[in-house]
Amino acid sequence: MKKYVVLVVLALVVAAFVAACAAPTAAPVPTVPPAASSSSSVAPAPTSAPASSSSSAAPASSSSSVASSVAPTKAPEPTKAAAPAGPKVLRLGRSTYPDVLDPQKSSYGIEIEFLKLTYEGLLAIDEKGNIGPGGADKFEASKDGTKMTFHIRDGLKRVDGTAITAKDYEYALKREVDPCVAGKQYTSILYDIKGAEDLDSLDCKKDAAKLDAAWAAYGVKALDNSNLEVTFKNPIGFWQYIAYTWVTYPADKKKVDADPENWWAKATGHNGNGPFIAKTMEQGKRIVYEANPNYWRGKPKLDRIEVTYSNDALVMFEAYKKSEVDMDAYIVAENLASINADATLKAEFLRFPAAITRGMAYNNTLKPFDNVNARKAFSAAFDRETYVRDVLKGLGKPYTRWVPPGVPGSQDTKAGVNSYDAKVAVDLLVKNGFAAADSTADKPKVDCAKLGTLKMTYAATATNHARYQFIAGSFLKVFGCPITLDPVDSTVMTALTKDIKTQPLFSLQGWIQDYPHPQNWLSVYWVCGGFAKRYGYCSKDFDATTAKADQTLDLQAAIKLYQQAEDILVNDVPSAFLMYEENLYLVKPWVIGPKDHTGSSDAEWAGEWGPVWTYDIDLTKVPANYPKQ
Repeated sequence: MKKYVVLVVLALVVAAFVAACAAPTAAPVPTVPPAASSSSSVAPAPTSAPASSSSSAAPASSSSSVASSVAPTKAPEPTKAAAPAGPKVLRLGRSTYPDVLDPQKSSYGIEIEFLKLTYEGLLAIDEKGNIGPGGADKFEASKDGTKMTFHIRDGLKRVDGTAITAKDYEYALKREVDPCVAGKQYTSILYDIKGAEDLDSLDCKKDAAKLDAAWAAYGVKALDNSNLEVTFKNPIGFWQYIAYTWVTYPADKKKVDADPENWWAKATGHNGNGPFIAKTMEQGKRIVYEANPNYWRGKPKLDRIEVTYSNDALVMFEAYKKSEVDMDAYIVAENLASINADATLKAEFLRFPAAITRGMAYNNTLKPFDNVNARKAFSAAFDRETYVRDVLKGLGKPYTRWVPPGVPGSQDTKAGVNSYDAKVAVDLLVKNGFAAADSTADKPKVDCAKLGTLKMTYAATATNHARYQFIAGSFLKVFGCPITLDPVDSTVMTALTKDIKTQPLFSLQGWIQDYPHPQNWLSVYWVCGGFAKRYGYCSKDFDATTAKADQTLDLQAAIKLYQQAEDILVNDVPSAFLMYEENLYLVKPWVIGPKDHTGSSDAEWAGEWGPVWTYDIDLTKVPANYPKQ
């Protein structure tokens, strides 16, 4: 037994000694060779730099004498890999370059997308529609609902480090109603403020003598540098939503005064307070943003956001597949087959409900759409089911009302504007002044000459052309009247639709929810002084009903009034409501954040309403053509 123990001990000593001497030094990690530079018409990618090689691990210490119980030599600990170096850049692929980037003049989602990144209003909203602090860290509302006071947070700064005070927000809210500022689009959203509508109705030159008194009566006052008071002409209970919108964004007065009409057209004009800085702007092609170190929540995790624009959805799709963009925000029906056939793309595909209603927008001042029966007839001639199923490949749902499902007060199960019925469509024209000379009761016939030239204007893209060909073909089939197709540049199309003087005869347009309240869908859009004036629509009954709803503090009672207003709208058919949409995006796996913060208002890119300052990039997963500088 003793001999056995001695032999065992001796064997262990030898084994320990051999193990200690034989323990190898950890091999160095091989250096990754430089990747070849890849380029594209969408976004050229810089040549990949070689990754730094890991230093060799220190050799394991050899075993000491066996005197203490023969413990095995400790294995070498693996070397921790260094965190990948390089910038964190979110590369977005988009469609239409924005038209106007002025907080008090912008109105399209493609414009507001830019403003949300570079400015922040009195309050902020998240992807679920929750209101939180923004430039103001708190606010108080009077018990009677006629006044709100906002406290501007201490230390709030612009990009250049200058302070932002209550006076800057006062300037924004005054500029939005200033009759001497041309091109404003959202002014009616402020009509609940005392004196706002009166100011907006004045002519800068003809009513110059009235301006001083009108400004004195305006219900926006900076009480001091920290407090902004807003007084309403009637009690309202939803103004916290208005306080987050771009009309409150504090453009830099010095920049505006230096070039009142075009200060916004260059990146240097934007001295805002948002999470990002407009670094470069290449008209029609590209906008680059950099993290704002002065943002009150702290510098964002992303170093840059690069937005590349292309009117060709298939070009953008190819760029995404080559990893030249990290998010494709221009997905169309024609992409679906390729996405569904590719397991990787399918896993990266996001599809979720959108708070967007589309319609055939009429210019209500032009023949034949100055006639309500003509508007109803063209609504009845549009085959929504076939359009969504065959042309859009099932993306969206046919819909004949305005307020979509999911919005408080939506009447999505109730009949709306005329749905597809070819016979009804023809009868509506024949019986209301558009009958041909040889039209009979048995064979009703439309006189195309009485309708006039029917021209549909649209943004010139391949996908749009296919859509408008279907629509034109549908109207030709039902009425026997030809439709002229009028494709124009996409940014030009945006500009045309902002003014009744240039508004096309009819075209596909829509509304993207600003906040989840029926007031945003009805009062903001369809009142006479709102966006309705773009289309030449004005209903005193509609305005009176929405005004009463806006002043009703009990939400359920207000909703009943908003529903009555929508019924008036449906009966007037200022637009042939067609469908509500879905949001469609492709997002690479190394992008962190957007997929967890999607919302129904994400009309421009996935997660756009989420906490963008927290979004990140996992640099361990990025491809070789990802930016290195």
